[in-house]
Amino acid sequence: MMKLFKTSFFLILILSLTGCGYHLRGSGTGKLNVSSIYLDAQNIPLIKRELSDQLAIRDVTISPSNENVDRILKLYNENYTRRVLSVDENTGKVTEYELEYHISLEILTSDGSSLAEPQEIFLIRAVTFDPNAALSKFDEEILVRDDMIRSAANSILLRIQVLK
Repeated sequence: MMKLFKTSFFLILILSLTGCGYHLRGSGTGKLNVSSIYLDAQNIPLIKRELSDQLAIRDVTISPSNENVDRILKLYNENYTRRVLSVDENTGKVTEYELEYHISLEILTSDGSSLAEPQEIFLIRAVTFDPNAALSKFDEEILVRDDMIRSAANSILLRIQVLK
């Protein structure tokens, strides 16, 4: 009897979560409303690769020219910075950093007309730092930076999806 109750409970829970539209983070690999896109992204090294990967997952062709495409994505002003957020009052050593990622974008139609005003994505994360575990903390910073870039790429793809 108890096994049937547990099975029924989990079945109802799973059905209600999927029915309300809940999905795990990072599982938004649905199709976009575009089939081809041109990335105008000179000197944008951090997010360009992530965007290319995300577009490939969604079966969107990245065109080498801006002719015969559904959208033109213009990326500029990419900036990643790290600044000291706090220091130890006794030793004067850094205990926390603030990571900032910023990118500007504009989404255009194939004829170059803008679909919306130019937009900016600005992400901030705080990372603790322990000089006794410096190597692992540098690795953690890289993971946080990559997560910020992934979040920015997902935000850009959501904006492309919304603009029809």
